[in-house]
Amino acid sequence: MNKKLLVIPMLSVIIPGLSACGKSGSSIDDPNKANLHVLTLNKGIGTKWLENAADIFNELYADSEGFQEGRKGVKVSIIGDTKLDGDYLNNAVLNDDIYFTEQVDYRDLVRKGKLLDISDVLTADLSLYGDQTGKTILSKIDPTMESHLNVDNKYYGVPFYDSFYGLVYDVTLWKENNLYLSNDPDDPFVPYGDPAMSVGSDNIAGTPDDGLPATYEEFGLLMDELNQRGITPFITADIAKEYVADYLYNVVADYEGVDNMVMNLTLSGTATDLITVDNAGNITKMAPTTIDQTNGYLLTRQAGRYSALNFLKNYMMTLPNGQGSGYRFVDTHTTAQRQFVQKNVGSRPDVGMIVEGSWWENEASSIIATEEAKSGKRDFAIMPIPFANAEKAAESNYKHTYLSLSRSFGVVSANCSNKKLAKEFMKFLHSDRMLSKFTADTSITRPFNYEVTIEDQSKLSNYAKSLIYLKQHSNIVYPYSSLQLEIDHPSDFKKYYFIWKSDIDGTPYSHPWDYFRDTSKSPTIKKYFDGQYDHFRERWTKF
Repeated sequence: MNKKLLVIPMLSVIIPGLSACGKSGSSIDDPNKANLHVLTLNKGIGTKWLENAADIFNELYADSEGFQEGRKGVKVSIIGDTKLDGDYLNNAVLNDDIYFTEQVDYRDLVRKGKLLDISDVLTADLSLYGDQTGKTILSKIDPTMESHLNVDNKYYGVPFYDSFYGLVYDVTLWKENNLYLSNDPDDPFVPYGDPAMSVGSDNIAGTPDDGLPATYEEFGLLMDELNQRGITPFITADIAKEYVADYLYNVVADYEGVDNMVMNLTLSGTATDLITVDNAGNITKMAPTTIDQTNGYLLTRQAGRYSALNFLKNYMMTLPNGQGSGYRFVDTHTTAQRQFVQKNVGSRPDVGMIVEGSWWENEASSIIATEEAKSGKRDFAIMPIPFANAEKAAESNYKHTYLSLSRSFGVVSANCSNKKLAKEFMKFLHSDRMLSKFTADTSITRPFNYEVTIEDQSKLSNYAKSLIYLKQHSNIVYPYSSLQLEIDHPSDFKKYYFIWKSDIDGTPYSHPWDYFRDTSKSPTIKKYFDGQYDHFRERWTKF
């Protein structure tokens, strides 16, 4: 094994669009080898990582006769399709072998008997593939994720990839325009590396977030400065407006911290930061409240929700100095990606940031390559969420809390035709070596404890390194509830619904972006915040 460098703390049915997956007589099979079909959603993550892994595995077992009688060697075939998401797994008969995809209702698939029990895979010693003796897949999984995977002490899947939503910024643009915050109020922005550059939200000098906004107020200063320089502060898209809701979900988590976010998944504990807000905007803190399944709707009063709404309305959507809005709204996420990457395009202002998921660079790789061929290499990085204020930063010990939100899993079908081969491939994929290669191939992380080798680190972009650093120095929550009440009501609890659904003057909203953009509603933070409480107090009577 190579010397390790970066530690990442904490993962054939014929259906429309997948006609090549037929097992009988399929041209992808080799009649002389043991065959395995691995299907995956071919979107942001793509198929390259699986194809590279399959090549290594096929070579490793080229002479093996142990997977199918009368056959020598193996052939792992990778089939990617843009339609192969969690809905397909839920509705299709799973006659292929292994599936990697997102938006999966894991426990529902287990309940329906669609998945193979792979407990022996998760508890197997991985030393055959270079891991330390005794190390298992299960030992690498975060405890909160393990709890969701554990169904009656059995395991039917593994977590797939980390999905962090955030603001990605153009590092090259920052350096070209000296956009780094300063400690000097008379000279608020300085070049990168200037001695006066601020220490960022981690409160430590010499780290990657130096010069980036540490608080909402500093973020507001940055938004104003970008606008004054003729730079559009950030861009998002109509088709990707849910990204904003997911990012704000992370802003809530960053305010609330791990324990309070887990309370939303367990509906159990003592809530100590519930608030009410009067018509003048005065906030009153409620008495500590015991939460259980009968009154879980009270969590809509968590202060972090109100704070995140304030951040969206007063720091992202409206520039703090009152000089217009801080965003560009386009039709598709690919248009947003292209306009973010493109620079010096006629009279159109450059863009400083984009609201995106952690996979964005991998997904936009062709756009980035095209633009870099025209104007040279650009570096990107994820911007840490600013704290609400200096007091909140200190209270959080200058450490962020992030959510991994994709509900992405890797599973083996209960109808798998070669269970022995499927299980071995799953073990192989989750060795430290292959987890490291996944990060090198995709620029993102997986929900496991593993290390990135020096060899693989050399392949990482600046963005990938920033993502790894963020994960290393943050608390990570996997917001997957094992509570039956939440599992039975996916329209209320899946994704960010419990955080953002609101009823306002008889109009339902799934997330606040649409509400605050509709100026005809005279939108206020209080109305949205109170509407969340009204919505879920009513919904609770139906459970």
